[in-house]
Amino acid sequence: MKRKIGMIAGAAALTLVATSLTGCGASGGSGPAASVAISPDQSQPPTTINVWSFVNLPSEVQSMQDSINRLEQKYPWLTVNLVDNKQDSDFTQAVTANNAPDVYISWDPGSAAQFCANGSVIDMTALAQSAGLDVNGTFPSSSLQYTQWNGKQCALPLLVDAYALYYNKDMFAAAGITDTPKTLSDLTADIQKLTIKNPDGTIKQWGLTPPRQDYDVNFEWYIGGGTGAQFYDNSGNSTFSTDPTWATLLNWEKQTLDYYGTDNVNNFVSTYSNHTDDEQNPFTSGVSAMEMNGEWHIGEIAQYAPNLNYGIVPVPVPDAKASIYGAGAVMGNVIYISSQSQHQSAAFFVAQQLATDTTFLDDFATQMSNVPTTFDALKNWTAPQTQPLWTVEENIVSNPNSYYKTLTPAGEEDSTAWQTFIGNWESGQVTDLTSGLQQLDQQIKTINQQATS
Repeated sequence: MKRKIGMIAGAAALTLVATSLTGCGASGGSGPAASVAISPDQSQPPTTINVWSFVNLPSEVQSMQDSINRLEQKYPWLTVNLVDNKQDSDFTQAVTANNAPDVYISWDPGSAAQFCANGSVIDMTALAQSAGLDVNGTFPSSSLQYTQWNGKQCALPLLVDAYALYYNKDMFAAAGITDTPKTLSDLTADIQKLTIKNPDGTIKQWGLTPPRQDYDVNFEWYIGGGTGAQFYDNSGNSTFSTDPTWATLLNWEKQTLDYYGTDNVNNFVSTYSNHTDDEQNPFTSGVSAMEMNGEWHIGEIAQYAPNLNYGIVPVPVPDAKASIYGAGAVMGNVIYISSQSQHQSAAFFVAQQLATDTTFLDDFATQMSNVPTTFDALKNWTAPQTQPLWTVEENIVSNPNSYYKTLTPAGEEDSTAWQTFIGNWESGQVTDLTSGLQQLDQQIKTINQQATS
């Protein structure tokens, strides 16, 4: 499941969601959250749980339905109604109408803190403790990071995306490159060795798909574990003007884009933006020697370029952060329990089974071309045996320095502000980087203040 983060393609829609949620806080809840979990060994009265999910492709739906069928067969008192192709906006509208499902499975964790803060979903901490679910021992820290907020377990993780650097081994060999880049300096040197320009200045072979923030999933260059920088400090203030890592990233990006040339980059983006996931993808088709992408790209390459001689490594990190090489941006699907559910303990029981069932997780990950979420599922997953490149993705997910970003009740508005700033930096509208980053920090501070006022 490809993650473009809503801010890339739907910032306006997210703003609408945020506005709607802000107004539904009180109506989102229906009393205190349940705190006593259901014991699997005890008989229960017949209970029906309604589950909304983002899945829509037949293989994905069938994988989830198969798991639910096994669950119903094992626990005859339980009936689970699965509704597919639901998004955060659908859940928000249902909460506002006081008609939310018991369980909602979202493809994106960006709204987790927002839903938790306004009471749309429950804090699962007490239920997890009652059920004996050790979240720290079950899930990698990289996935817990985007399911928790303010000490609350707002959601449970379900599958995960990890972003890595794809590289063409044949092109590396032809350029005389014998090792993969680990820092941005290494990456810059390799870009220049791999880039082949025509006499007229146009580019025949790109060393790296240009890292402009609005192309495909390139925004992941500038968020999460691969940056080596945290979005917020311990006081809850964004760090763009106080951590020099951010300026380092922006300067590297600008230097790379300048090396390619504005016209070349614009032409590349306009040519390939509609082909990021098909046979005309620039890396798959041999136009680019390197590309940053998510783990689902393994499945795309197997489909469109099965003979491509390529490898995957963690995304290169800023030179000053060389010690954390191996980490990356990580995010994934999340499972919520609606505060409007009249069967919260049973809803948690269903959510826990889906989030921790090794058989389901491994099958679902294979169907989705994603990475499983629990330590047990990662260990049991057979995909790396048939395609060793998956091991790299597993290692990124398991790396303790991998993360998405700290969540806030503002949802993805802070990320949208950051992405907009990068776009202004690329276009030359930001001329004083230091001052611009200071203004960005103030803007994000205001965004978060308004979200909690």
